[in-house]
Amino acid sequence: MSKWYIGAGEQNDIVISTRIRLARNIEDYPFPCKLDTKTRTALNKKIGDAVCGRENLEFIEMKTLTQPQIVSLAEKHLISPEFASSYDGRALLLSDSEGISIMLCEEDHIKIQVMKPGLSLETAYAEADRIDDELNEKFVFAFDDRLGYLTQCPTNLGTGMRASVLLHLPALTACGQMSSISSTVSKLGLTV
Repeated sequence: MSKWYIGAGEQNDIVISTRIRLARNIEDYPFPCKLDTKTRTALNKKIGDAVCGRENLEFIEMKTLTQPQIVSLAEKHLISPEFASSYDGRALLLSDSEGISIMLCEEDHIKIQVMKPGLSLETAYAEADRIDDELNEKFVFAFDDRLGYLTQCPTNLGTGMRASVLLHLPALTACGQMSSISSTVSKLGLTV
């Protein structure tokens, strides 16, 4: 199967890629930082068993990978730098196309990530939401009626979602406008 980044998406002359991330934690389990390696490993297996067959994802225990393999995953943004730096009791669920990666026991129990070429926010979200629904059939997620989904980092409380697009803006950089654009965008609650 070809990799997700081989395809051409909408507005791909400017928008290189779209990424949707959903952070979830399983009710009645402490956050991963409070779990020992044995418990994290057992939880990873339980989550992997629940989703791998339905999604055709490969279950990868991080401790089985070489350092160059881990660096490659981080460079392709399939795992976070934090996930790459400490991998005992951590696992990754990865699709053949690398368009779906699910980090297990990173900052949160489950971090679903869907990547698409070009501008594809709706499509990427729909895919992430479908996986989230499948997992929620098997697990009760930590949720508060007032706060939303409970996550280790308070900035992810609520929907637990992060949406991002990678843009190619050479003219703004060449004209020295990136600083001004960054300032304006941050006032809208977005980050550059």
